[in-house]
Amino acid sequence: MTVSGQALPGLVLRIWKPLLVVGGSLCGFAWGHDGLSWLVCLAVVMPLLWSLAGSRWWAGSIALAYYLAGSRGLPFGAGIFFAESAPAWFSWVLWLVAGIVNALPWYFLWSQNPRRQVWTLLAALVLIALPPLGFIGWTNPLTAAGIFFPGLGFSGLVLLLAGLVAVVLRRWPLAVLVAGVSVAANVSAILWVKPAPWVASWSGQDTHFSRLQTNAKPDLLGEGQRVMQILMIANQVAPGRVVVLPETALPRVRQDNQFAAMTLADVSDRLKAKGSAILVGAEVAAPGRPLQNALIVLGAAGQPLVQRVPVPIGMWRPWSAESIAADPLASGVDLVAGRKVAYLICYEQLLVFPLLVSMAHNPDLIVGSANDWWAHDTSISTIQRQSLWAWGRMFSLPIISATNL
Repeated sequence: MTVSGQALPGLVLRIWKPLLVVGGSLCGFAWGHDGLSWLVCLAVVMPLLWSLAGSRWWAGSIALAYYLAGSRGLPFGAGIFFAESAPAWFSWVLWLVAGIVNALPWYFLWSQNPRRQVWTLLAALVLIALPPLGFIGWTNPLTAAGIFFPGLGFSGLVLLLAGLVAVVLRRWPLAVLVAGVSVAANVSAILWVKPAPWVASWSGQDTHFSRLQTNAKPDLLGEGQRVMQILMIANQVAPGRVVVLPETALPRVRQDNQFAAMTLADVSDRLKAKGSAILVGAEVAAPGRPLQNALIVLGAAGQPLVQRVPVPIGMWRPWSAESIAADPLASGVDLVAGRKVAYLICYEQLLVFPLLVSMAHNPDLIVGSANDWWAHDTSISTIQRQSLWAWGRMFSLPIISATNL
């Protein structure tokens, strides 16, 4: 059976748009692969596929396929996280709704006109990066700037957007120029960018702690054992080093747990005596103040480094007394052991705007801390690491991370 010359164009047109949707999903699948962080560069292809959609419906479908594929670990991880408080279908609905919300700007802003597409494409990228949509703006294509333009900082974002504009408008000389800058930036990063000597004294330590129950009556025995585990780690820290531990590695810090308070004070004194420090995650409960998810500094002066954007619904529930406090517009930068630290706690590592706000304050390094006990068999932890790596690469900053799995 042969296909006539007239039928061939019709066949191509029928499969072209579904192929664009498949391409969008493959761009989403580029996220979440250990050892292949550079695949994040494919995220930037999704907006280009979107520009070729031919109709608003197909444009929205391309974006939806991208976000659902990129967040494919969510229904399984959320199913574990909400296992005791929500039915099994809830995590699947959460995954689908989040994907739809992320895809809506791409659906409504699509245009047939290439010149108009340029502005709507840029508007869609901005909308999913900034609040309120930025609160769930995972796997943002802007992250690819770290792969293409290492060391160029905010200029790398501008160049990435310029490259997209050039391709959509078919301004090939400009596209070639942007590509040339990308090649030069990558060569420079390989040949000349070296970490500062002090970076060797900072490290992250992954853990495999079991989950501590915080909503029920406090388990003082379990909390005491966890504090002793942290004490053992502190005893092993070499002089002059700073070690980052995962989010909520410590039990909730409360005034009524005198044993924990005294032990942590002892840990801090021991670390201070040898010129070392530990950043360790804990929920901080203080009378008259909302519950905070933070990194506590042991062995050095400093206030708790408070998470700005806790997981919506899972942790950030303004309607609940057990909600974790949020402060989305805080800098996320503080001084620790003489270094200006930009810190991203768990969920914040998946978002764009907390990172960019911190980068505006010119930090010396990026610290990532997460407790992914609920996502250890999913792609979520890998995506967090990919995001940190890409942003650190773009701003030429060392990344120190620690995850509990």
